[in-house]
Amino acid sequence: MNGLTKKVVIIQCRMSSTRLPGKALMDLGGKTVLAWVLQSMKKLSCDDFYVATDSESYPLLEPVCLENGVKIFQGSLNNVLNRYCECIKEAGAHIVVRATADNPYLFYEAAQYSLDLFEKMEKEDNPCDYLTLTGLPHGSGVEVFFGDSLLEAEKNTSDPYDQEHAGPALYRHKDIFRCEFIESDGRFNFPDLRSTIDTYSDYIRAVCVNRYLLKKGIDSPYKAEDIVKALSCTEVQRPLVFVPSVKKGQGTGHLMRCISLAKKCALSRPAFIYIEKNDDNLSNLSELIQSGLEGGLEKWQVLEKIPGDENFRPVFVTDRFITEEKLQKELSEKGTVISIDEGASDCTFSDYVLDVIPPYFEKSFINHFEPSFMELPSNKKSISDDISNILVCFGGEDPAGLTEKSLSKVKDIFPSAKITCISRNVISGYDNVVFTGPVENLSEKLWNYDLVVTHYGLTAWEALSAGCKVFLGATSDLHKNLAEKYNFPLMEKLSSRKDFESAWNSEKNPSELVKDQKSLFEFIDSLSKGQKLSCPVCRNIKDSSKDKILERNIFRTYRTCSKCGMNYISYTVDEKQREYSKDYFFDQYKNQYGKTYKEDFEHIKEQCLKRMDFIEKVSVLPEKTVLDIGCAYGPFLKAASEKGYEAFGTDICDDAVEFVKNDLGFKAVTGAFPELDTDALGKDSFSAVTMWYVIEHFQDLDSVLKKVSGLVKKDGVFAFSTPSASGVSGTRNTHDFYIQSPDDHYSVWDYNKADAVLSKYGFHVVKVVSTGHHPERFPYVKKHGTEKNSFVWKIIDKYSRMKKLGDTVEIYCRKN
Repeated sequence: MNGLTKKVVIIQCRMSSTRLPGKALMDLGGKTVLAWVLQSMKKLSCDDFYVATDSESYPLLEPVCLENGVKIFQGSLNNVLNRYCECIKEAGAHIVVRATADNPYLFYEAAQYSLDLFEKMEKEDNPCDYLTLTGLPHGSGVEVFFGDSLLEAEKNTSDPYDQEHAGPALYRHKDIFRCEFIESDGRFNFPDLRSTIDTYSDYIRAVCVNRYLLKKGIDSPYKAEDIVKALSCTEVQRPLVFVPSVKKGQGTGHLMRCISLAKKCALSRPAFIYIEKNDDNLSNLSELIQSGLEGGLEKWQVLEKIPGDENFRPVFVTDRFITEEKLQKELSEKGTVISIDEGASDCTFSDYVLDVIPPYFEKSFINHFEPSFMELPSNKKSISDDISNILVCFGGEDPAGLTEKSLSKVKDIFPSAKITCISRNVISGYDNVVFTGPVENLSEKLWNYDLVVTHYGLTAWEALSAGCKVFLGATSDLHKNLAEKYNFPLMEKLSSRKDFESAWNSEKNPSELVKDQKSLFEFIDSLSKGQKLSCPVCRNIKDSSKDKILERNIFRTYRTCSKCGMNYISYTVDEKQREYSKDYFFDQYKNQYGKTYKEDFEHIKEQCLKRMDFIEKVSVLPEKTVLDIGCAYGPFLKAASEKGYEAFGTDICDDAVEFVKNDLGFKAVTGAFPELDTDALGKDSFSAVTMWYVIEHFQDLDSVLKKVSGLVKKDGVFAFSTPSASGVSGTRNTHDFYIQSPDDHYSVWDYNKADAVLSKYGFHVVKVVSTGHHPERFPYVKKHGTEKNSFVWKIIDKYSRMKKLGDTVEIYCRKN
């Protein structure tokens, strides 16, 4: 370059991306993706700024470049290396900062740091040809190199891979060029985050980042710390995507509810609505979308495809009447699924099922039923016997033709009443009926009517709450059954005013299920912050929806793994991790058991001595060493020592480990298992490894059991205790058992399946000891009662022990 010192930013961009064509010009917060990139890179202290593109993309990108004061160069489409080199020649670039146009959230501070470091090395007469920082979020990095070096690299290579990119022509030939890969410092080192736009899901994530930071009032271009904060937050990692039914014949209520929820959620977090294209709605798809936009949605909220992949897992909220099997599979593979009023007979695909509108069948496998989540009107009046104003409303479609049938009957019964009919079409022959299209915020206007004629659904309950008499038309046998179940009079049974009065007065009023109004939006928002989990052993989150539902409750969903048989939490509302600190062993333990852990030490040690007896019975090794994982304040270590074992411990509680080391004199280390480095104990294998009420706390049980297998000597013992799914509570009082199970018990062991799980890690079960026997939990005792230690009590206790129906279990295994 003949001594030139010109610094130039060259941004690589084309419109023909195979994964996401045209992404550079996609809208992001009112600007194109490319404009965001240019805005960030113009923060660099450089002399010139270029976008290097191909001839077909040039006319599309040129206006954005001109608007942002950036030059544009057109070159080869496929030979990116040549495109860069020709741009370098035109720009007269001595130093080049290379970036790509698919990352609107580039770390411009990291780019400036890279450039400064590159220049410093040159000034200190220690230049390199190429420099980049490592450890940045995927897509956030830039490359800095000498223009002359890349020109020379082009001459030396004909490799298609080198030509398809730019940097590889340098760093793949380190025998010729000096290339520096420098690990970034803590400001920029977040390799697990992803900020690039390579797919549609990446684009939706970028929209979420923009909305999140916009709500925070942060100006662009965003700093690295702001971008990291946004990419790391739950709202961006798991945004809400509402998936309503827009199928012909199912009404517009599902869409309207989702629009309302999406609007409310978007006030505090990113929230979208996916309006599905299908053969039934192609003709009125634009009308559906427009109704949503008129209802308060913003354009960025309406999705054309379903996002979600291994890097981005939204929370889908289905409101579809019955979700189709194909869609079930797609949603469950891409993220968490929360279903509202789901009518599918098998809701396995759904991580959480919420019923709001009172159903016909009492579904045993729903997480929560709360009719108070129906958004009922605030404008209300008292129900009147006078019928002066009547509303006939069968939704936007009325596939069963109930509007005309009901109008005819209403006109005959109430000839002097004023009738309003919500219908897409004006029906001839009813000159004194007011026909109107969809009414915005209808629920708040229902109180103006004395009688509402509709079908079973949200409008019926809203009208009842507003103080209207409600008669229903039956669109199907199910709707007829629902009307009868909840005591709504049916129009088809009426032929006169007398019939009407008799029907309303003789029937019980529709069930007063809705008392205190609760916020569905707030509940959905709280559910979205929950966590979807995979089997702790098999660790396959994508296929977890194939696992059979074991139990649902308001807090959690449990499944049984189809591969290994493990019972596990598949979804939990509570994301908070319980801390097993000093407070747990003192105040919390005392609240539960009436004394602190230390005060209970001797009693616990007595139990541990019995466990040591079992270990000695199944052990075949002469060596006597034991590692107790989760040793707490050391009662098992003390028991093992009294049995002649050299005892070692680990725990996450600092105070407990210090007590074990200083007061009991055992070797112990603080740290989380299995990441813990046991070399600090001076031993790398043991004749026995134990966990007492610890194993159920691991989300990644696979890594734990692999580590345990590596620590136990051949023919050594692995022993643990845990709550039992096979006990009387787990089998006879299942719902109560699982709702009372702590939220950090990720696995619930069935001892009958333990051998199949443990055999994968080189163990075989040699002894099972059923513990925690409670005769008072047996159905007979709960129903009839009996004195403790009575004959019946003792018989049931003996039966419990014989059938291994204790609520806890100890499992002793030997290493193969």
